[in-house]
Amino acid sequence: MDKQGIIEASRHRREGERIFYTSCPANGCWDSACILKCHAKDGRITAIEPDDSVNRNDSREDCGWENIWKGNVQMRPCAMGHAWKKELYAETRLLHPMKRVGEKGAGRGYFVPISWEEALDTIAEKMREVRGKYGPYGIFHSQYPSFEKNGFPLAPWWEAGFGAWGEHSTSGHAAGEMLHLGVDLSKTAKGLSEALPGFEASDIFNSKLFVMWGMDPVVAWFGPTSYYMQLAHEYGCKTIVIDPRYTQSAELLADQWIPIRPGTDLAMMLAVAQVLYEEDLIDHEFVDQWVDKAGFEEWRAYCMGEGEDGIKKTPEWAAPICAVPAETIREFARLYGTTKPVHLQYFYSCAKRHMGDYSASASMLLQAMTGNIACAGGCQTGACLPTPGRVPAPRADFGRDPGDYQVPVLFNNNCLTEILACQKDYWEGRMSESEFRHRIGSPTNDSPLPNVQMIIFENNYANNHSNVNKRFAGMASTEFNWGFQWHLNQPTAELCDIILPAPVWQFEGMDEYMYGHQRFVSGPNGMRNYFTFCARGVDFPGEVRSKEWVWTEIAKRLGDEVVQGYNPRLADVAWEDWVDAQEAIYKEAFEEWADNETIMAYLGYDHRPTWEEFNANPVVRTEVDVPYYPFKTLMERGESPFGTPTGKIEFSSNFVKGHDMTETRWRGQIEPMPVWSPSYVEGDIGSASNDGFYNPKAKDYPLSLVSPVSIYRQHSSNDNNPFMREDCYRHAVWISGVDAQARGIKDGDLCRVSSDRGETVLTAYVTNRMMPGTAAVHHGAWYQTDGTAAEKNEYGQDLRGTPNILIDDGHLPHILGALITAGLVEVEKLADGDAEGFGLEAERGGLRGAKAALGLRAALGEGEE
Repeated sequence: MDKQGIIEASRHRREGERIFYTSCPANGCWDSACILKCHAKDGRITAIEPDDSVNRNDSREDCGWENIWKGNVQMRPCAMGHAWKKELYAETRLLHPMKRVGEKGAGRGYFVPISWEEALDTIAEKMREVRGKYGPYGIFHSQYPSFEKNGFPLAPWWEAGFGAWGEHSTSGHAAGEMLHLGVDLSKTAKGLSEALPGFEASDIFNSKLFVMWGMDPVVAWFGPTSYYMQLAHEYGCKTIVIDPRYTQSAELLADQWIPIRPGTDLAMMLAVAQVLYEEDLIDHEFVDQWVDKAGFEEWRAYCMGEGEDGIKKTPEWAAPICAVPAETIREFARLYGTTKPVHLQYFYSCAKRHMGDYSASASMLLQAMTGNIACAGGCQTGACLPTPGRVPAPRADFGRDPGDYQVPVLFNNNCLTEILACQKDYWEGRMSESEFRHRIGSPTNDSPLPNVQMIIFENNYANNHSNVNKRFAGMASTEFNWGFQWHLNQPTAELCDIILPAPVWQFEGMDEYMYGHQRFVSGPNGMRNYFTFCARGVDFPGEVRSKEWVWTEIAKRLGDEVVQGYNPRLADVAWEDWVDAQEAIYKEAFEEWADNETIMAYLGYDHRPTWEEFNANPVVRTEVDVPYYPFKTLMERGESPFGTPTGKIEFSSNFVKGHDMTETRWRGQIEPMPVWSPSYVEGDIGSASNDGFYNPKAKDYPLSLVSPVSIYRQHSSNDNNPFMREDCYRHAVWISGVDAQARGIKDGDLCRVSSDRGETVLTAYVTNRMMPGTAAVHHGAWYQTDGTAAEKNEYGQDLRGTPNILIDDGHLPHILGALITAGLVEVEKLADGDAEGFGLEAERGGLRGAKAALGLRAALGEGEE
């Protein structure tokens, strides 16, 4: 076929196509809200292209440096964004309501199809039953019950459900932000505080030195922020990566890579502080204005060896702990102390360790010492997400009554596993109230206590936290669970009594996303100078239904007051007209927005856009004048953003000094300032932390495990996507050549990876990108078993390699809050005989793996392969 023939064939294939735009926050990419240009034909997505709403037909680089500064860049999706077709049309896609026959739990029972009427009637009946027997706190809704909120849609009118304090992503930094800076992210999430600690992507261009401490933005941070970091490096910003792995960011961006033992970051930070104090590399002007002097001097005395322990925290002291040469630490400290501004990004994973709150706090104090914590080009190093929005977006009005019920906060967001593990002992009198409150992070001694007997799953919630064996056992022990799932073999489905087929939010239907996040979408970070409208895409496949329709139908069954409170405008809409009715409400919101002359003038519209014009190019942008940096709004007004008792940054927390921390919501102990040897544990942090390299259990589990995110999945989304899992990505346990040789392991060997919490089977990736003594298993792999109980695995051998089966979730006597993502493991080669039976089908979680996991006899056909 000649060139013209190819063109004509392509044109023919595209005849009758419809183009629509959307974003993919269902992927978990809250930082970016990338824009997907989608082609649909005959009811199916045929192609997904990148953003062309600005600089059309130009590359990002061709749009001009001035445009880049102003944020006029394309918001391109990552590999996962382009691969959604395989997720939508997977052979494992759940297309019908199903109910369990037999026990809950991995490899137990099986599912049979049921009608929507039976599913909804059963769910509503069980909701009434559980609330009647256990009260309003017997029902837990899994849709991110963080920041003192809960996603249970019917809570305000049906008066059930409860929320949590804390959250997942930045949980390791939360204590430092609260205790040393007085920053409470729950207030910023509710719009109650202007103390926003985030930064806009283009502010990185103001930095003279960029320190990526445990950060791998090329892989782990999708959207414009990663792109701007790469541009800043190209234009001369010096970059240092501190990480036990030689990451892609170290390879592509770093001028220097400093490998460090996992969990020893605090030792290096204390040594850096010691050099800054000793050589007077302090920003005295900033410290005098914004730092509490007493605490500043208290930490100085500790670092200089004038405290109780009498140990001077020199680079020579830190070097044998963290395996970084003393000379390297000292020269790094000098470069850091003599360069300004410095963007030192101490990333989430480093702090999400047992006692990692100390290193997170220390990173903030280093930035405060050098005046880099709240300036153009600087960084707060904690929750870098929240920044002010720049573009007023429409807001659809569904007519919901706010309701009278205030969802109470009952526990720490990362302690649901603990609730399920010990609630029976408490309610049956075998555990004291005080111990129960301490185990779950009860916010006050007067807070109600939960007795969770129904979990409503709206995501792969069971799979994505530590201590999977304990988590699955607790979730399987409840009376009745139900929820929405995408795939037949999704791990969380195995804990449901009824599973409902979930729509893929950004492509199917027109539902709101979680927390009332409507279809006018903007990311919370990076670039907030735009929003996009996620238009209706393709029809629901099979018997998949809108989630809002499902909740409305359940509300009807719970009473007229509930449905009229939740969804009065759509309560009587027939299913066939549902998406049309939702779109009409969004159109109404748009037209009201477009009638606002002030907004139109601000955005530079020369005429009022019509709904049709908007849908043809549904991306609204404004230019960034001066990029936002941490606390910019308040700092420029001369107001303190620091809500501590002194109104300043407190190197030694006065809140901690003035409270028994075990009786606060944190329910554990912490020192007022970051120290290497806390008074409430035996030994130092390295030996006391349950995931520390120097912990005594390292004798049996000598490798320090980290669980970094992957570019091929966001949390566990896309682990079932063959484009990602089979065609691009090799899921394996990473170990160094030194460690592999000592164990007789070669690249590609099948290995048992074990800890004191569980074990899994993975192939080995032998690489000198890993520091000796460490191992890595990427986060997000699905927990799927062979169904045969084993000594460490109650539900059977994990065949797919979730790192969370290996990781402990313990905290006390240290404070609660952080979601732990690291641990100690051993890796050993499986003998040839032991390796038999671990086929690719089970490892990849194909259709045969789905049947093995769920026993889907009726769903797939009895005896069908």
